Amino acid sequence: MKDFYLKRAEENLPPMYYETVASERNVRIVSDEASFLGFSALPDGKIPAVVKTGDRFVVDFGRHCVGRVSFTMWDNGRYIDAPVRLRMRFAEVPYELGRDHASYHGGLCSSWLMEDIFNFDRIGRIELPRRYSFRYLEVTVLATPRPTRLYDFSVVCETSADVSKLVPLPEGTDPELVAIDRVAADTLRDCMQSAYEDGPKRDRRLWSGDLRLQALTDHVLFGNDMLARRCLYLFAAAVREGKYLPGCIYQYPAFSFDNGMEIPDYSMLWCTAVNDYFEKTGDLETVRELFPVVKNEIGLAIDTLDENGIATLPEGGWPGFIDWAPGLEHVTAVHGAYLYGLEHVIPLARALGEDALAEKWEKALKDGRAAAMEQLFDAESGAFINTYEKGTAAVEGAFVPQAAKRATGSKGQFSVQSQVWMVLGGVLGGEAGACAIKKALADPDSVKPVTPYMHHYLVEAMLKLDMRKEALSHIKSYWGAMVRYGADTFWEVFVDGEPEKSAYNDPLMHSFCHAWSCSPSYFIRKYFV
Repeated sequence: MKDFYLKRAEENLPPMYYETVASERNVRIVSDEASFLGFSALPDGKIPAVVKTGDRFVVDFGRHCVGRVSFTMWDNGRYIDAPVRLRMRFAEVPYELGRDHASYHGGLCSSWLMEDIFNFDRIGRIELPRRYSFRYLEVTVLATPRPTRLYDFSVVCETSADVSKLVPLPEGTDPELVAIDRVAADTLRDCMQSAYEDGPKRDRRLWSGDLRLQALTDHVLFGNDMLARRCLYLFAAAVREGKYLPGCIYQYPAFSFDNGMEIPDYSMLWCTAVNDYFEKTGDLETVRELFPVVKNEIGLAIDTLDENGIATLPEGGWPGFIDWAPGLEHVTAVHGAYLYGLEHVIPLARALGEDALAEKWEKALKDGRAAAMEQLFDAESGAFINTYEKGTAAVEGAFVPQAAKRATGSKGQFSVQSQVWMVLGGVLGGEAGACAIKKALADPDSVKPVTPYMHHYLVEAMLKLDMRKEALSHIKSYWGAMVRYGADTFWEVFVDGEPEKSAYNDPLMHSFCHAWSCSPSYFIRKYFV
Protein backbone atom coordinates (compact mmCIF):
# COMPACT_ATOMS: atom_id res chain seq x y z
CA MET A 1 0.00 0.00 0.00
CA LYS A 2 2.93 2.35 0.49
CA ASP A 3 3.46 2.73 -3.26
CA PHE A 4 -0.27 3.25 -3.79
CA TYR A 5 -0.42 6.03 -1.21
CA LEU A 6 2.73 7.68 -2.55
CA LYS A 7 1.26 7.59 -6.05
CA ARG A 8 -1.91 9.26 -4.76
CA ALA A 9 0.21 11.86 -2.95
CA GLU A 10 2.09 12.74 -6.15
CA GLU A 11 -1.18 12.97 -8.08
CA ASN A 12 -2.17 15.67 -5.62
CA LEU A 13 1.03 17.72 -5.84
CA PRO A 14 -0.40 21.25 -5.92
CA PRO A 15 0.59 24.01 -8.34
CA MET A 16 2.86 26.71 -6.97
CA TYR A 17 2.23 30.46 -7.12
CA TYR A 18 4.97 33.05 -7.35
CA GLU A 19 5.14 36.74 -6.49
CA THR A 20 8.13 39.07 -6.74
CA VAL A 21 8.60 41.36 -3.75
CA ALA A 22 11.12 44.19 -4.04
CA SER A 23 13.10 45.62 -1.16
CA GLU A 24 11.32 48.53 0.46
CA ARG A 25 13.95 50.35 2.49
CA ASN A 26 17.10 50.21 4.54
CA VAL A 27 16.64 49.84 8.32
CA ARG A 28 18.81 49.70 11.41
CA ILE A 29 18.26 47.24 14.23
CA VAL A 30 18.15 48.89 17.65
CA SER A 31 17.58 47.78 21.24
CA ASP A 32 13.99 48.43 22.26
CA GLU A 33 12.70 47.55 25.73
CA ALA A 34 9.10 47.93 24.53
CA SER A 35 9.57 45.13 21.99
CA PHE A 36 8.71 41.61 23.14
CA LEU A 37 12.17 40.34 22.21
CA GLY A 38 14.10 43.53 22.87
CA PHE A 39 14.89 44.75 19.34
CA SER A 40 13.08 46.72 16.65
CA ALA A 41 13.80 47.98 13.12
CA LEU A 42 13.91 51.73 12.42
CA PRO A 43 14.03 53.42 8.97
CA ASP A 44 17.60 54.23 7.94
CA GLY A 45 17.33 55.82 4.52
CA LYS A 46 18.10 54.18 1.21
CA ILE A 47 20.26 51.12 0.60
CA PRO A 48 23.85 52.33 0.09
CA ALA A 49 24.60 52.89 -3.59
CA VAL A 50 28.27 51.87 -3.29
CA VAL A 51 29.86 49.60 -0.65
CA LYS A 52 33.38 48.75 0.42
CA THR A 53 34.96 46.18 2.73
CA GLY A 54 33.49 46.39 6.22
CA ASP A 55 30.20 48.01 5.22
CA ARG A 56 26.96 46.56 6.55
CA PHE A 57 23.31 47.34 5.85
CA VAL A 58 19.89 45.77 6.49
CA VAL A 59 17.25 45.48 3.77
CA ASP A 60 13.58 45.45 4.80
CA PHE A 61 11.22 43.73 2.34
CA GLY A 62 8.14 45.08 4.12
CA ARG A 63 6.47 41.68 4.70
CA HIS A 64 7.33 38.13 5.60
CA CYS A 65 8.66 36.27 2.56
CA VAL A 66 9.44 32.66 1.74
CA GLY A 67 11.42 32.34 -1.43
CA ARG A 68 14.63 33.00 -3.33
CA VAL A 69 16.60 36.23 -3.22
CA SER A 70 18.29 37.94 -6.13
CA PHE A 71 20.16 41.22 -6.55
CA THR A 72 22.51 42.97 -8.95
CA MET A 73 26.23 43.36 -8.28
CA TRP A 74 28.16 45.74 -10.54
CA ASP A 75 31.43 47.57 -10.58
CA ASN A 76 31.72 51.27 -9.80
CA GLY A 77 33.71 52.18 -12.86
CA ARG A 78 36.68 49.85 -12.43
CA TYR A 79 36.79 46.10 -13.05
CA ILE A 80 36.37 43.96 -9.91
CA ASP A 81 39.46 41.78 -10.12
CA ALA A 82 38.78 39.46 -7.14
CA PRO A 83 35.72 37.74 -5.71
CA VAL A 84 33.34 39.80 -3.60
CA ARG A 85 32.70 38.06 -0.29
CA LEU A 86 29.39 38.79 1.47
CA ARG A 87 27.90 37.53 4.69
CA MET A 88 24.11 37.42 4.53
CA ARG A 89 21.90 36.94 7.57
CA PHE A 90 18.16 36.49 7.15
CA ALA A 91 15.66 37.28 9.88
CA GLU A 92 11.93 36.93 10.39
CA VAL A 93 12.05 39.42 13.29
CA PRO A 94 14.60 42.10 14.29
CA TYR A 95 15.68 40.03 17.31
CA GLU A 96 17.46 37.55 15.04
CA LEU A 97 19.73 40.33 13.76
CA GLY A 98 20.12 41.98 17.16
CA ARG A 99 21.59 38.74 18.55
CA ASP A 100 25.08 37.59 17.66
CA HIS A 101 24.66 34.10 16.20
CA ALA A 102 27.86 33.08 17.97
CA SER A 103 25.97 33.47 21.26
CA TYR A 104 23.45 30.76 20.33
CA HIS A 105 23.28 28.05 23.00
CA GLY A 106 20.15 26.10 22.11
CA GLY A 107 19.52 22.40 21.71
CA LEU A 108 19.01 22.31 17.94
CA CYS A 109 21.83 22.40 15.42
CA SER A 110 23.07 25.95 14.82
CA SER A 111 23.16 25.33 11.05
CA TRP A 112 19.43 26.17 11.05
CA LEU A 113 20.32 29.79 11.81
CA MET A 114 19.90 31.63 8.53
CA GLU A 115 23.43 32.87 7.85
CA ASP A 116 25.56 32.21 4.78
CA ILE A 117 28.86 33.46 3.37
CA PHE A 118 29.09 33.77 -0.41
CA ASN A 119 31.97 34.44 -2.81
CA PHE A 120 30.76 36.05 -6.02
CA ASP A 121 33.21 35.83 -8.92
CA ARG A 122 31.28 37.77 -11.54
CA ILE A 123 29.20 40.90 -11.65
CA GLY A 124 25.64 40.80 -12.94
CA ARG A 125 22.30 39.55 -11.69
CA ILE A 126 22.80 37.04 -8.87
CA GLU A 127 20.25 34.56 -7.50
CA LEU A 128 20.99 32.85 -4.21
CA PRO A 129 20.65 29.05 -4.36
CA ARG A 130 18.69 28.44 -1.15
CA ARG A 131 15.12 29.22 -0.14
CA TYR A 132 14.84 31.51 2.89
CA SER A 133 12.09 32.56 5.30
CA PHE A 134 12.53 36.19 6.31
CA ARG A 135 11.53 39.84 6.23
CA TYR A 136 14.96 41.37 6.90
CA LEU A 137 18.26 40.73 5.10
CA GLU A 138 21.52 41.90 6.65
CA VAL A 139 24.41 42.21 4.19
CA THR A 140 27.99 42.55 5.45
CA VAL A 141 30.78 43.15 2.94
CA LEU A 142 33.58 40.90 4.23
CA ALA A 143 35.90 41.61 1.34
CA THR A 144 35.80 43.45 -1.98
CA PRO A 145 38.84 44.56 -3.99
CA ARG A 146 37.23 47.83 -5.01
CA PRO A 147 34.06 49.82 -4.24
CA THR A 148 31.09 47.79 -5.49
CA ARG A 149 27.48 48.52 -6.28
CA LEU A 150 24.77 46.23 -4.80
CA TYR A 151 21.20 47.07 -5.76
CA ASP A 152 17.74 45.87 -6.86
CA PHE A 153 17.27 43.33 -4.07
CA SER A 154 14.13 41.25 -4.58
CA VAL A 155 12.68 37.90 -3.58
CA VAL A 156 10.49 35.56 -5.60
CA CYS A 157 8.03 34.33 -2.98
CA GLU A 158 6.60 30.84 -3.44
CA THR A 159 3.51 29.18 -2.00
CA SER A 160 0.82 26.69 -2.97
CA ALA A 161 -1.83 29.04 -1.55
CA ASP A 162 -3.88 30.77 -4.24
CA VAL A 163 -4.22 34.12 -2.51
CA SER A 164 -6.77 35.26 -5.11
CA LYS A 165 -9.26 32.95 -3.35
CA LEU A 166 -8.86 34.76 -0.04
CA VAL A 167 -12.14 36.52 0.72
CA PRO A 168 -11.82 39.64 2.92
CA LEU A 169 -13.77 39.69 6.15
CA PRO A 170 -17.07 41.56 5.89
CA GLU A 171 -17.06 45.33 6.21
CA GLY A 172 -17.63 46.36 9.80
CA THR A 173 -15.76 43.40 11.31
CA ASP A 174 -13.94 44.23 14.54
CA PRO A 175 -10.59 45.76 13.37
CA GLU A 176 -8.68 43.69 15.91
CA LEU A 177 -10.09 40.49 14.41
CA VAL A 178 -9.26 41.76 10.92
CA ALA A 179 -5.65 42.29 11.96
CA ILE A 180 -5.39 38.85 13.60
CA ASP A 181 -6.99 37.20 10.57
CA ARG A 182 -4.55 38.94 8.20
CA VAL A 183 -1.50 37.76 10.15
CA ALA A 184 -2.92 34.23 10.44
CA ALA A 185 -3.55 34.10 6.69
CA ASP A 186 0.00 35.25 5.94
CA THR A 187 1.31 32.60 8.35
CA LEU A 188 -0.54 29.81 6.57
CA ARG A 189 0.31 31.16 3.10
CA ASP A 190 4.03 30.97 3.85
CA CYS A 191 3.79 27.47 5.33
CA MET A 192 1.94 26.07 2.29
CA GLN A 193 4.55 24.61 -0.03
CA SER A 194 4.54 21.17 -1.66
CA ALA A 195 3.12 20.05 1.68
CA TYR A 196 1.96 21.84 4.81
CA GLU A 197 5.29 22.76 6.36
CA ASP A 198 5.54 23.36 10.09
CA GLY A 199 7.91 26.30 9.69
CA PRO A 200 9.68 27.44 6.51
CA LYS A 201 12.65 28.84 8.45
CA ARG A 202 13.76 25.59 10.01
CA ASP A 203 12.29 22.08 9.93
CA ARG A 204 10.30 22.44 6.68
CA ARG A 205 8.62 19.14 7.55
CA LEU A 206 5.09 17.87 7.40
CA TRP A 207 3.93 17.19 10.98
CA SER A 208 0.56 15.53 11.59
CA GLY A 209 -0.30 17.86 14.48
CA ASP A 210 0.33 20.95 12.33
CA LEU A 211 -1.41 19.31 9.36
CA ARG A 212 -4.70 19.12 11.20
CA LEU A 213 -4.75 22.83 12.11
CA GLN A 214 -3.43 23.94 8.72
CA ALA A 215 -6.05 21.97 6.80
CA LEU A 216 -8.88 23.34 8.95
CA THR A 217 -7.67 26.89 8.41
CA ASP A 218 -6.83 26.40 4.74
CA HIS A 219 -10.41 25.39 4.07
CA VAL A 220 -11.76 28.77 5.27
CA LEU A 221 -8.97 30.81 3.64
CA PHE A 222 -7.64 29.30 0.39
CA GLY A 223 -9.61 26.09 -0.14
CA ASN A 224 -6.62 23.99 -1.27
CA ASP A 225 -8.21 20.57 -0.80
CA MET A 226 -5.57 19.07 -3.11
CA LEU A 227 -2.84 19.91 -0.60
CA ALA A 228 -4.86 18.47 2.27
CA ARG A 229 -5.32 15.20 0.33
CA ARG A 230 -1.63 15.03 -0.51
CA CYS A 231 -0.61 15.38 3.11
CA LEU A 232 -3.08 12.76 4.32
CA TYR A 233 -1.78 10.32 1.71
CA LEU A 234 1.86 11.01 2.63
CA PHE A 235 1.18 9.95 6.20
CA ALA A 236 -0.81 6.92 5.06
CA ALA A 237 2.29 5.77 3.17
CA ALA A 238 4.13 5.57 6.50
CA VAL A 239 1.72 3.15 8.20
CA ARG A 240 3.34 0.21 9.99
CA GLU A 241 1.75 -2.63 11.89
CA GLY A 242 2.13 -2.30 15.63
CA LYS A 243 3.37 1.31 15.54
CA TYR A 244 1.68 4.67 15.48
CA LEU A 245 2.21 6.86 12.44
CA PRO A 246 5.43 8.85 12.62
CA GLY A 247 4.99 12.38 13.86
CA CYS A 248 6.56 13.90 10.77
CA ILE A 249 7.36 13.15 7.15
CA TYR A 250 10.33 14.17 4.99
CA GLN A 251 9.59 14.69 1.29
CA TYR A 252 13.06 15.26 -0.17
CA PRO A 253 15.24 13.89 -1.61
CA ALA A 254 12.83 10.98 -1.21
CA PHE A 255 9.91 10.08 1.01
CA SER A 256 11.16 9.09 4.47
CA PHE A 257 10.51 9.40 8.19
CA ASP A 258 12.28 8.83 11.50
CA ASN A 259 11.72 5.65 13.47
CA GLY A 260 11.17 6.41 17.12
CA MET A 261 9.05 9.50 16.46
CA GLU A 262 5.65 7.88 16.96
CA ILE A 263 3.45 10.38 18.84
CA PRO A 264 0.13 8.90 20.01
CA ASP A 265 -1.86 12.14 20.22
CA TYR A 266 -0.60 13.20 16.78
CA SER A 267 -1.71 9.85 15.38
CA MET A 268 -5.22 10.44 16.74
CA LEU A 269 -5.21 13.92 15.21
CA TRP A 270 -4.28 12.51 11.80
CA CYS A 271 -7.38 10.32 12.07
CA THR A 272 -9.38 13.39 13.08
CA ALA A 273 -8.00 15.25 10.06
CA VAL A 274 -9.38 12.52 7.78
CA ASN A 275 -12.82 13.17 9.25
CA ASP A 276 -12.33 16.95 8.94
CA TYR A 277 -11.52 16.45 5.26
CA PHE A 278 -14.64 14.32 4.77
CA GLU A 279 -16.86 16.87 6.52
CA LYS A 280 -15.53 19.67 4.33
CA THR A 281 -15.49 17.87 0.97
CA GLY A 282 -17.83 14.86 1.13
CA ASP A 283 -15.08 12.97 -0.76
CA LEU A 284 -15.93 9.43 0.28
CA GLU A 285 -13.53 7.76 -2.19
CA THR A 286 -10.48 9.36 -0.61
CA VAL A 287 -11.78 8.42 2.83
CA ARG A 288 -12.31 4.84 1.66
CA GLU A 289 -8.68 4.64 0.55
CA LEU A 290 -7.38 6.11 3.81
CA PHE A 291 -9.68 4.17 6.13
CA PRO A 292 -7.42 1.09 6.52
CA VAL A 293 -4.83 3.38 8.10
CA VAL A 294 -7.47 4.95 10.35
CA LYS A 295 -8.45 1.46 11.52
CA ASN A 296 -4.81 0.59 12.18
CA GLU A 297 -4.22 3.69 14.33
CA ILE A 298 -7.44 3.41 16.32
CA GLY A 299 -7.00 -0.35 16.75
CA LEU A 300 -3.48 0.18 18.08
CA ALA A 301 -4.70 2.79 20.57
CA ILE A 302 -7.45 0.48 21.85
CA ASP A 303 -5.17 -2.57 22.01
CA THR A 304 -2.58 -0.74 24.11
CA LEU A 305 -4.93 0.58 26.80
CA ASP A 306 -3.72 -0.52 30.22
CA GLU A 307 -5.56 -2.71 32.72
CA ASN A 308 -7.57 0.33 33.88
CA GLY A 309 -8.62 1.27 30.34
CA ILE A 310 -6.28 4.28 30.16
CA ALA A 311 -4.05 5.17 27.20
CA THR A 312 -0.44 4.09 27.53
CA LEU A 313 2.56 6.08 26.37
CA PRO A 314 5.08 4.55 23.93
CA GLU A 315 8.30 3.23 25.43
CA GLY A 316 11.56 4.79 24.36
CA GLY A 317 10.04 7.47 22.14
CA TRP A 318 7.82 10.47 22.52
CA PRO A 319 5.31 10.00 25.37
CA GLY A 320 3.01 12.33 23.47
CA PHE A 321 3.34 15.92 22.36
CA ILE A 322 0.36 17.95 23.68
CA ASP A 323 2.49 21.09 24.26
CA TRP A 324 6.05 22.31 24.85
CA ALA A 325 5.25 23.27 28.47
CA PRO A 326 8.26 22.23 30.61
CA GLY A 327 7.58 19.27 32.89
CA LEU A 328 4.13 18.59 31.48
CA GLU A 329 2.79 15.13 32.39
CA HIS A 330 1.02 13.56 29.43
CA VAL A 331 -1.19 10.61 30.33
CA THR A 332 -4.46 12.47 31.03
CA ALA A 333 -4.14 14.71 27.97
CA VAL A 334 -3.11 11.84 25.68
CA HIS A 335 -6.08 9.81 26.88
CA GLY A 336 -8.31 12.77 26.03
CA ALA A 337 -6.76 12.98 22.56
CA TYR A 338 -7.44 9.25 22.11
CA LEU A 339 -11.13 9.79 22.96
CA TYR A 340 -11.26 12.85 20.70
CA GLY A 341 -9.89 10.90 17.76
CA LEU A 342 -12.17 7.96 18.48
CA GLU A 343 -15.26 10.17 18.47
CA HIS A 344 -14.27 11.69 15.13
CA VAL A 345 -13.71 8.40 13.28
CA ILE A 346 -17.07 6.83 14.15
CA PRO A 347 -18.84 8.91 11.46
CA LEU A 348 -16.32 7.62 8.90
CA ALA A 349 -17.14 4.00 9.75
CA ARG A 350 -20.86 4.78 9.46
CA ALA A 351 -20.38 6.54 6.10
CA LEU A 352 -18.47 3.53 4.76
CA GLY A 353 -21.13 1.08 5.93
CA GLU A 354 -18.94 -0.49 8.62
CA ASP A 355 -21.66 -0.43 11.24
CA ALA A 356 -20.25 -3.25 13.36
CA LEU A 357 -16.95 -1.40 13.64
CA ALA A 358 -18.77 1.83 14.45
CA GLU A 359 -20.61 0.09 17.29
CA LYS A 360 -17.34 -1.36 18.59
CA TRP A 361 -15.79 2.11 18.59
CA GLU A 362 -18.85 3.64 20.24
CA LYS A 363 -18.49 1.14 23.07
CA ALA A 364 -14.76 1.88 23.32
CA LEU A 365 -15.55 5.59 23.51
CA LYS A 366 -18.09 5.07 26.29
CA ASP A 367 -15.71 2.81 28.21
CA GLY A 368 -12.80 5.21 27.75
CA ARG A 369 -14.76 8.13 29.13
CA ALA A 370 -15.92 6.08 32.11
CA ALA A 371 -12.34 4.96 32.79
CA ALA A 372 -11.16 8.57 32.70
CA MET A 373 -13.70 9.61 35.31
CA GLU A 374 -12.87 6.65 37.52
CA GLN A 375 -9.09 6.73 37.24
CA LEU A 376 -8.14 10.32 36.38
CA PHE A 377 -10.76 12.65 37.85
CA ASP A 378 -10.30 14.12 41.31
CA ALA A 379 -13.81 14.70 42.67
CA GLU A 380 -12.53 16.70 45.62
CA SER A 381 -11.09 19.42 43.39
CA GLY A 382 -13.58 18.97 40.54
CA ALA A 383 -10.74 18.67 38.02
CA PHE A 384 -8.22 16.27 36.54
CA ILE A 385 -5.14 16.31 38.77
CA ASN A 386 -2.69 14.12 36.93
CA THR A 387 -1.23 11.36 39.08
CA TYR A 388 -1.15 8.70 36.43
CA GLU A 389 2.49 8.96 35.38
CA LYS A 390 5.39 6.57 35.48
CA GLY A 391 7.93 6.74 38.23
CA THR A 392 5.69 8.26 40.90
CA ALA A 393 4.25 5.18 42.54
CA ALA A 394 5.40 3.15 45.51
CA VAL A 395 6.44 0.54 42.94
CA GLU A 396 8.73 2.29 40.47
CA GLY A 397 7.37 2.42 36.93
CA ALA A 398 3.77 1.54 37.80
CA PHE A 399 0.73 3.57 36.88
CA VAL A 400 -1.37 4.53 39.87
CA PRO A 401 -4.99 5.76 39.75
CA GLN A 402 -6.27 8.74 41.72
CA ALA A 403 -7.55 6.81 44.74
CA ALA A 404 -4.24 5.08 45.41
CA LYS A 405 -2.31 8.27 44.80
CA ARG A 406 -4.40 10.22 47.29
CA ALA A 407 -3.81 7.45 49.84
CA THR A 408 -0.06 8.11 49.61
CA GLY A 409 -0.57 11.87 49.95
CA SER A 410 0.73 12.75 46.48
CA LYS A 411 -0.66 16.02 45.14
CA GLY A 412 -0.24 15.37 41.41
CA GLN A 413 0.05 17.84 38.56
CA PHE A 414 -2.71 20.35 37.75
CA SER A 415 -2.55 21.52 34.14
CA VAL A 416 -4.70 23.45 31.70
CA GLN A 417 -3.74 20.86 29.09
CA SER A 418 -5.36 17.98 30.98
CA GLN A 419 -8.63 19.87 31.51
CA VAL A 420 -8.79 20.89 27.86
CA TRP A 421 -8.28 17.39 26.50
CA MET A 422 -10.73 15.83 28.92
CA VAL A 423 -13.33 18.34 27.71
CA LEU A 424 -12.49 17.70 24.05
CA GLY A 425 -12.59 13.95 24.72
CA GLY A 426 -16.14 14.32 26.01
CA VAL A 427 -15.32 13.23 29.55
CA LEU A 428 -16.33 16.46 31.24
CA GLY A 429 -18.78 18.99 29.85
CA GLY A 430 -21.21 21.74 30.75
CA GLU A 431 -20.64 23.84 33.83
CA ALA A 432 -18.29 21.25 35.33
CA GLY A 433 -16.02 21.42 32.31
CA ALA A 434 -16.09 25.21 32.25
CA CYS A 435 -15.22 25.33 35.96
CA ALA A 436 -12.30 22.95 35.52
CA ILE A 437 -10.80 25.04 32.71
CA LYS A 438 -11.36 28.36 34.50
CA LYS A 439 -9.84 26.97 37.68
CA ALA A 440 -6.75 25.72 35.83
CA LEU A 441 -6.28 29.04 34.04
CA ALA A 442 -6.59 30.99 37.29
CA ASP A 443 -4.42 28.77 39.48
CA PRO A 444 -0.92 30.34 39.73
CA ASP A 445 0.65 26.91 40.19
CA SER A 446 -1.01 25.08 37.30
CA VAL A 447 0.88 24.23 34.11
CA LYS A 448 -0.16 26.66 31.34
CA PRO A 449 0.11 26.33 27.54
CA VAL A 450 3.18 27.81 25.86
CA THR A 451 2.41 27.17 22.19
CA PRO A 452 -0.27 28.57 19.87
CA TYR A 453 -0.93 24.90 19.05
CA MET A 454 -2.18 24.19 22.57
CA HIS A 455 -3.96 27.53 22.70
CA HIS A 456 -5.94 26.39 19.64
CA TYR A 457 -7.29 23.44 21.59
CA LEU A 458 -8.02 25.64 24.59
CA VAL A 459 -10.20 27.86 22.36
CA GLU A 460 -11.79 24.78 20.79
CA ALA A 461 -12.67 23.44 24.24
CA MET A 462 -14.15 26.81 25.24
CA LEU A 463 -16.35 26.79 22.15
CA LYS A 464 -17.45 23.21 22.85
CA LEU A 465 -18.52 24.40 26.31
CA ASP A 466 -20.38 27.37 24.77
CA MET A 467 -17.87 29.77 26.32
CA ARG A 468 -18.01 31.98 23.23
CA LYS A 469 -17.25 35.21 25.05
CA GLU A 470 -14.21 33.68 26.75
CA ALA A 471 -13.02 32.11 23.48
CA LEU A 472 -13.18 35.41 21.60
CA SER A 473 -11.47 37.21 24.46
CA HIS A 474 -8.70 34.61 24.47
CA ILE A 475 -8.09 34.93 20.72
CA LYS A 476 -7.74 38.70 21.14
CA SER A 477 -5.53 38.51 24.20
CA TYR A 478 -3.20 35.75 22.95
CA TRP A 479 -2.83 36.08 19.17
CA GLY A 480 -3.72 39.78 19.42
CA ALA A 481 -0.73 40.31 21.71
CA MET A 482 1.61 39.04 18.99
CA VAL A 483 0.02 41.45 16.52
CA ARG A 484 0.50 44.30 18.99
CA TYR A 485 4.16 43.32 19.28
CA GLY A 486 4.44 43.75 15.51
CA ALA A 487 4.28 40.14 14.30
CA ASP A 488 4.05 39.78 10.51
CA THR A 489 3.29 36.08 11.01
CA PHE A 490 2.48 34.14 14.16
CA TRP A 491 5.23 32.56 16.22
CA GLU A 492 6.05 29.00 17.24
CA VAL A 493 6.21 29.71 20.98
CA PHE A 494 4.72 32.70 22.77
CA VAL A 495 4.16 33.39 26.44
CA ASP A 496 3.42 37.07 27.03
CA GLY A 497 5.86 38.50 29.55
CA GLU A 498 8.33 35.62 29.12
CA PRO A 499 10.31 36.36 25.94
CA GLU A 500 13.02 33.83 26.78
CA LYS A 501 10.55 30.92 26.97
CA SER A 502 11.83 28.38 24.47
CA ALA A 503 11.46 24.72 23.63
CA TYR A 504 15.08 24.69 22.51
CA ASN A 505 16.72 26.67 25.36
CA ASP A 506 17.26 29.68 23.11
CA PRO A 507 14.58 31.77 21.32
CA LEU A 508 17.07 32.54 18.54
CA MET A 509 16.10 29.16 17.08
CA HIS A 510 12.38 29.88 17.14
CA SER A 511 10.34 29.78 13.99
CA PHE A 512 8.57 33.14 13.84
CA CYS A 513 6.28 31.90 11.07
CA HIS A 514 4.86 28.63 12.30
CA ALA A 515 2.03 26.54 10.92
CA TRP A 516 0.34 25.58 14.16
CA SER A 517 -0.18 29.26 14.92
CA CYS A 518 -2.45 30.01 11.95
CA SER A 519 -5.79 28.79 13.32
CA PRO A 520 -7.35 32.02 14.67
CA SER A 521 -8.59 32.56 11.09
CA TYR A 522 -10.46 29.27 11.37
CA PHE A 523 -12.19 30.37 14.57
CA ILE A 524 -12.83 33.94 13.41
CA ARG A 525 -14.38 32.92 10.09
CA LYS A 526 -16.34 29.93 11.40
CA TYR A 527 -17.63 31.25 14.71
CA PHE A 528 -17.32 35.02 14.96
CA VAL A 529 -18.01 36.53 11.51
